[in-house]
Amino acid sequence: MLPLLRARRSSAREQVASPPVVLHSDESLLERVQYGDDEALSLLLRRYGRLAYSIGYRILRDEGEAEDLVQEIFLRLHAEKSSFDCSKGVARTWIVQMFYRRAFDRRGYLTRRHFYSGTDIHDCANTISGSKCLEEDVIDKLTAQQLRAAFSELTDRQSETLNLFFFEGLTLAEIAELTGEDLKNVRHHYYRGLDKLRQVVRELIGNDKKVK
Repeated sequence: MLPLLRARRSSAREQVASPPVVLHSDESLLERVQYGDDEALSLLLRRYGRLAYSIGYRILRDEGEAEDLVQEIFLRLHAEKSSFDCSKGVARTWIVQMFYRRAFDRRGYLTRRHFYSGTDIHDCANTISGSKCLEEDVIDKLTAQQLRAAFSELTDRQSETLNLFFFEGLTLAEIAELTGEDLKNVRHHYYRGLDKLRQVVRELIGNDKKVK
């Protein structure tokens, strides 16, 4: 038998004998973490660590603080009972919203202690002048279900841009490079999309007041 044929048959046997790769869902990993499963926590960290850092750096504007935020988030996730409810949305959306909330909480803490004295942390491509940035309004007030519903009202370009920004951790410049669009157009999709989401927030708050 030719060596090449033997090698191919051997490779085929190894593939048959090898156990199938099991892909763990975010939902199952979150559930396992609640029971103290360190391996599940490690898998979530590998899956979302880069995104957590990207969000942290974008909001905190400091590498050390972003790194500390990643550690704090996953240690806290391991130590505390998760509030995730699979009946209200997918785990990925809940996880990303948690990253944003923790980052905004940390930024507020640092601001109160004058960490940013002499620095305008709103002077970046991801924020608009005002007392609160649009990201914070949206992430802090919309549930996962409401966020998905709000995204369905956006144009395809707006939805794609915000998905890449919020859930993939890409910067506007990286989105422009990935999509082949001019950065000016990407910024337009980003801000128009966020403005639409903010309108949804206002409508939801207004409806809540009417119900009460």
